[in-house]
Amino acid sequence: MADAQVLQLYQGVSSRLIELVRTDPAAGVPSCPEWCALDLLRHVCAVAEDWAEGRLTGYGTRKWTDEGVKRLSHLELDQIADLWRRAITQMADLPDQVDMGDPVRFAFGDAAVHEADLRAVLAPETMLPQDALTVATKGSFAVWRQHLTQKNAPPLVVELRNGPKLQIGEDPQVTLRISEYELFRMLNGRRSAAQITSYQWSSDPEPYLDIGLGGPVTGGARGRASWPKESLVEPTF
Repeated sequence: MADAQVLQLYQGVSSRLIELVRTDPAAGVPSCPEWCALDLLRHVCAVAEDWAEGRLTGYGTRKWTDEGVKRLSHLELDQIADLWRRAITQMADLPDQVDMGDPVRFAFGDAAVHEADLRAVLAPETMLPQDALTVATKGSFAVWRQHLTQKNAPPLVVELRNGPKLQIGEDPQVTLRISEYELFRMLNGRRSAAQITSYQWSSDPEPYLDIGLGGPVTGGARGRASWPKESLVEPTF
């Protein structure tokens, strides 16, 4: 059964994304250059629909993602919006998945990333509501922490500006000072190695760059290849 708070946050992301896309369905999305805004909406809807219908083989891979967008390519905005709302309602009753946990958390996290993608283009002076940003960032950080731990990365403490400290490992000697929004974008593949290197590190970040990201956000890429090659220029908070 879905966590009630996360389900509510997911419904909020859905409503906001639909209205953002409505302002300009054909807008380009630099963080997802193969998609327009309406394609992005097709993607987040397809993710929920795939969870609801159990199509999880290859979850997060390029092939799985492309198949979802293609499946909904004949639908227009309001049709997609209705389908997404129905899929979210179905997801609310899904049990936790072995090795993945609450499906709604996964779908919410992905949709939150794409809300930020669209806001950077269609509402550049705004960002995710704070409660959604914090829950999404915690989920992304948990995946990265597990990945770094498995790869025996040097212990690390992340000091969020105006927020808590997040720790990986015991007795960390390396510190990263960063805003919650920048950490969220970084952990979801929206920052290049060059951009990450420019952050406020107390020591050389190369070990963390070489280990890279883990989880579905990488689309199967590993190590340093999990970071984008090109720097994404967008508003920062």
